[in-house]
Amino acid sequence: MSNAAFRLFVRSADAESVGIGLASFAVTVLASWLSYLFAAVVAVALIMDALALRDHPAWNPNPWLAGALGLVHVAGAVLAIPYLFSVPAIGYYVYRRRQRVDGTDDGEYGPAESSNDRLGLE
Repeated sequence: MSNAAFRLFVRSADAESVGIGLASFAVTVLASWLSYLFAAVVAVALIMDALALRDHPAWNPNPWLAGALGLVHVAGAVLAIPYLFSVPAIGYYVYRRRQRVDGTDDGEYGPAESSNDRLGLE
């Protein structure tokens, strides 16, 4: 969206249209700041999730790696290569989290139980 608004801004400068130029400039700035904000929210959410799962019996991701992945995603708000790396990596993290924490590896989904909970149920 930011790129499209920037192209409109350049075209409006050639056509000497001040109103369209100002509006497209405002959309460009707003879209770029929103991309930074959303990337920062994703980075903080990854770190908080990894810290929350630190003592989980089924899976405990490394918070440092989650933080590094979040920083790469923040860089991806501007650069294409980090974005192309971070989006599939975050998707894989969410997939593994759901597979390990919310369900089992055989495709059944449900609440995860620790081995101590299973012994108490039997």
